[in-house]
Amino acid sequence: MLLAISMAASISMFSVPSSAKLSSSSSFSSLAEAEALLNSGWWGNFSSTNHCDLEGIKCNGAGSVIWMERNYFYYGNNLADMNWSSLPNLEYLHLNGLKGGIPGEIGTLSKLTYLDLSFNPGLQGVLPPTLGNLTQLVNLNLAAANFEGPIPSSIGNLRTLIQLDLNSNNFIGSIPPEIGNLENLFELDLSCNSLRGPIPSSIENLRTLIHLNFKSNNLTGSIPPEIGNLKNLSKLDLSSNNLRGSIPSSIGNLRTLVFMDLNSNNLNGSVPPEIGNLKNLVEMNLGLNYLQGTTPSSIYYLSNLTRLYLHSNQLNGSIPHEIGNLENLVELDLYANNLHGPIPSSIGNLRALTYLSLRSNQLSGPIPESISNLFSLIELQLGSNLLEGEIPETLGRLKELAVLDLSNNRLTGIIPHSFVGMVSLYKLVLSNNLLSGSIPLLPPRVSVDTTGNTDLVDPTKPSPTQKTKNTLSGFLVAVIGASTTFAISVGAFVGLWIYKKDA
Repeated sequence: MLLAISMAASISMFSVPSSAKLSSSSSFSSLAEAEALLNSGWWGNFSSTNHCDLEGIKCNGAGSVIWMERNYFYYGNNLADMNWSSLPNLEYLHLNGLKGGIPGEIGTLSKLTYLDLSFNPGLQGVLPPTLGNLTQLVNLNLAAANFEGPIPSSIGNLRTLIQLDLNSNNFIGSIPPEIGNLENLFELDLSCNSLRGPIPSSIENLRTLIHLNFKSNNLTGSIPPEIGNLKNLSKLDLSSNNLRGSIPSSIGNLRTLVFMDLNSNNLNGSVPPEIGNLKNLVEMNLGLNYLQGTTPSSIYYLSNLTRLYLHSNQLNGSIPHEIGNLENLVELDLYANNLHGPIPSSIGNLRALTYLSLRSNQLSGPIPESISNLFSLIELQLGSNLLEGEIPETLGRLKELAVLDLSNNRLTGIIPHSFVGMVSLYKLVLSNNLLSGSIPLLPPRVSVDTTGNTDLVDPTKPSPTQKTKNTLSGFLVAVIGASTTFAISVGAFVGLWIYKKDA
């Protein structure tokens, strides 16, 4: 009885809007809403005269709460502290600083269109199936919390969703095929979880999808060919999974694609030539797979590419002359393949390049002079090939170059003196070549590795021949000095003996 009186006294601090008092058809209780806010403790022992005036609360014209946003909680507020069933008109909910799990009661918020509980590391537990009752949701963001367990199949009921972001949690199990019901989705992000199993073919229904991100999970199986039906897609990231099989040729249907990352999987087979249809592609990463065969020439006509990563595969053949068409490339990585033949001179057309790695292939012939035209280059990796001939003196023109690795080749001749003027250089690796002559005196900031070049001379260290000469000279000086001392001593002794004899 005393508790009821105390509660009534506390609630009396609120002033219920007159519009709410007079509305006989209202489906909410202003008193119940005020009581729910007070009992949560999220606003402390507030003394507001109107619960609609609380920080982060907005009400409609009838005085019913439609908006709740709190970003300044101290970690310790629990979602279960709120009586959600007392807020039937809530449309927008964005909370930070929470702990605990999502109560099943959240499913009573039938008018909710926006739910954002992202970046709440204190949250935990599984997603309640009642989330599927929020059929008016347009945006559901639960990223970077600590939710676990499977993604409930009831999520397929949220057919009005435009954005679904569940990244960076601890979700397990498979991607529910019911996700294919979300035909209005623009963005789907399930990255950085522990999801396993195949990518459901039902994703072909997501025809409005623009961003699809499943990276960093344990997904298996092949990339479903139905992915080619997502013709509005601009970003596709399936990297860091265990996907196998070949890249489906249907991927060439994604003509609006700007970003594609399939790296760090177990994909094999050849690169489909249909990738050449992706004329809007800006970044493509197929690295760290088991792709074989030659790279299709169609790739070298994707003139919008700025980043192309094909490293750590089993690609063979030569680097085609057409690579010079990719004049917008900023980074090109063909590291660790089985490429052979010469480096084409057309590579000098890639004037925007800052990073070029052709390391660990079987490339042969000389280093083309045209590389000296890449004035924006910061890192050049040509090590572990079969390159021969002299190092071009003109490489010294690359004033932005910080790292130059030409190690483990068959390069001959001298180290160009022009390297002394490379003002950004801090790492120079020339080990295990056939270089000769004197090592230029580079600034102290530059780390230089020339090991394995037996005919190179370091002017800062005496050569073995010079050491022998110095040792012999020292010995002769010592011998001559000792002989002189002995002669003087003998002369003095003889002189003293004659003097004594005459006396």
